[in-house]
Amino acid sequence: MYKLFKRTFYPGHFEVQMAGACDTGMSREHNEDAISIQEDDGRGYYLAVVCDGMGGHNAGELASALAVEKITAYIDHNFRKQGPRELLYHAFLLASTAITEFSAKSPDTEGMGCTCVMVMGIRDKMWVAHSGDSRAYLVDKKAATPITLDHTMVQELVSKGVITKEQAAVHPYRGRISRCLGHGRSKGVPDINAGIIEAGDNILLCSDGLSDVVPNEEMHSIITQHHPQEATRRLVNAANRHGGPDNISAVLLRRVV
Repeated sequence: MYKLFKRTFYPGHFEVQMAGACDTGMSREHNEDAISIQEDDGRGYYLAVVCDGMGGHNAGELASALAVEKITAYIDHNFRKQGPRELLYHAFLLASTAITEFSAKSPDTEGMGCTCVMVMGIRDKMWVAHSGDSRAYLVDKKAATPITLDHTMVQELVSKGVITKEQAAVHPYRGRISRCLGHGRSKGVPDINAGIIEAGDNILLCSDGLSDVVPNEEMHSIITQHHPQEATRRLVNAANRHGGPDNISAVLLRRVV
């Protein structure tokens, strides 16, 4: 498991602390997740990314690492040239194309791809983009509430009213994603939402290795009782206590003031 901690501070009483942890879990031989956090060191924005890879051999690891690399580089190079929504949209499409092109050149990586969830912040304004079933949660004093909607076949059935959330939780096809980077026809198109982070609020980004096994109430308790760096470590440990059936990633952003 590796851990990251950074923070962004702006004059005028605004600070965001960011921490991340990533672990192989109890059942997998390789870690196909990738995470990144970047403080605002003069760029004008701060950033956090979680990707969850898929594919045979080491393809999942390659896809998630490539996605993080391409997304962060594109935003860095084009931040002052495009608006936030346009910037995130094209960053996802670029990453998806890069993964598809890499896979086409190597038969061993056929079908490689990854899910992705990320947040870009400019002071208290945040934009959350995602493709796949890696999630973002708003964690405040009251609850841990998902602010992204999974791109899965089962979630589409829930949205159409065909099945309930309770049925979706135990559905045999709940892990089949309908959108991702690099694999399939979606071309990595993200959903993008914007909002304001208030003092004391947290944004949690995580792979399904965490969200599938740790209840929202437990996430909330861990996050609200601990410093971000300790909270991410405890979230990973909690997923492993619940069996750790998949790779586990947790990135936490907290507005302190």
